[in-house]
Amino acid sequence: MNAVVDAPQREAALDPRRSFIVQAPAGSGKTGLLIQRLLRLLAVVERPEEVLAITFTRKAAAEMRRRVLEALERAADPAPPEEDNERKTWELARAALERDRAREWQLARNAARLRILTIDALCTSLARQMPVLSRLGAAPAIVEDSADLFREAAERTLALVERDEVVSPLARLVLRHLDGDWSAVRGLVEGMLRRRDQWMRRIEGFTADAEVRHALEESFRNERARIMQRANDLMPGELVGEVCRHARYAAGHVEDPSSPLRALADFEGYPSADEA
Repeated sequence: MNAVVDAPQREAALDPRRSFIVQAPAGSGKTGLLIQRLLRLLAVVERPEEVLAITFTRKAAAEMRRRVLEALERAADPAPPEEDNERKTWELARAALERDRAREWQLARNAARLRILTIDALCTSLARQMPVLSRLGAAPAIVEDSADLFREAAERTLALVERDEVVSPLARLVLRHLDGDWSAVRGLVEGMLRRRDQWMRRIEGFTADAEVRHALEESFRNERARIMQRANDLMPGELVGEVCRHARYAAGHVEDPSSPLRALADFEGYPSADEA
C-alpha cells in the first residue's frame, strides 16, 4: 500500500476508542500497524496485561513480541527515524516507554507481561482460571495427538452397554449389526469423535421420524448397490454364479433380515440361481 494514500486510514486505526478490521495484501504492513496500535494502547492502560494481541501461531506471537521490544528499545534513542512510518512507531513507542517508566512495568526485563498469545494459549489460560466448583480437575493441556483420548472415550461409551438405559439398546443394536465385533464398533465411535465438528451441530434438536429414516435407508441402499455393482463388474464371469449360489444358500439360513448376506443374495445385478 502507498503510505501517502492510506495514511488517514492508518492513523484512524490507532484510535483506541474504536474497533477496526484491516484488510490488505501480504507485505503491506498489517503487522506493523497492529504493533503501532498495541504501543498506542500501552501508553494509556494501567497495566500491560490489559492489552491482548492474538495470533494463529507461536512463531507469529514471538515475532510480534520481538518487534514490540525492539520498538521500545529504539524509542530510548532521542533521535527520531527519517522514514514516516518508522517515525510514527518511534513516537508511539516513546509514549509507551514513558508509561512503562511511570508505572514501573520494566517491560524490557519482564517481556512476559506483554500478552501476545496464540488462540490456543489464550483458551488454555482461561481454562486454568476455572473455579474449583467447576470440577474441571487438573490444569488442562493441549494434546497434539488425541487418538488415545478418542479411544478412551469410545471405550467408556461402550462400557455403558450393560448399565445405561439410553445407551444400552443403541449399543446392542450396533454390536448386533457388526456381528458383535467390539473393536469395529469402537473404531466407528473413534472416527465419529474425530469428525465431531462435522456432525454435532447437525444433530442438535434432531428427531428421526419415518420420513428421515426412509431417506437415510435409501441412501444406504444406493451406496450398497453401487459398491456391489462395482464388485460385480470386477469379478470374473465364471465366479459370479458360484458366489450367488453360496450367498443365497447362506442367506436362507440367516434369520436377521438386516444381515449383509441378505443384501448380497438379493442384489439385482447378480443372475438368479437358474441363470448362474
